[in-house]
Amino acid sequence: MVILSAKDGKILASLPLAGGSDGAIFNPATKEAFSTHGNGTLTVVKEKSAASFEVEQNLDTMNGARTIAFDRKTNHIFTMSQERGPAPPPPADGGRGGRGPQGTVVPGSFTILMIGK
Repeated sequence: MVILSAKDGKILASLPLAGGSDGAIFNPATKEAFSTHGNGTLTVVKEKSAASFEVEQNLDTMNGARTIAFDRKTNHIFTMSQERGPAPPPPADGGRGGRGPQGTVVPGSFTILMIGK
């Protein structure tokens, strides 16, 4: 996660994430940034001061839980996913788009995760 100054665009910090970021939000009340990753993790970055940031925690969520929403009234984060069966083998030509083939969605497995302290 790269953190920039809103004043001049200067890079203030560059922190490791637990996976490739698919979505991110910032909670101004707690001074925490949250990044969801399709690999089933969520990274929490804490603003210690205007120029100091650290990875506070990496949480396990659910494989495929990439989309993120934030409720400022409750300070809860929401993400969603579903369970999948085994992935088919990759195509002989390697496929396109960077993602490998995915398994079939397990019926009735859609899950909304609510994350809070």
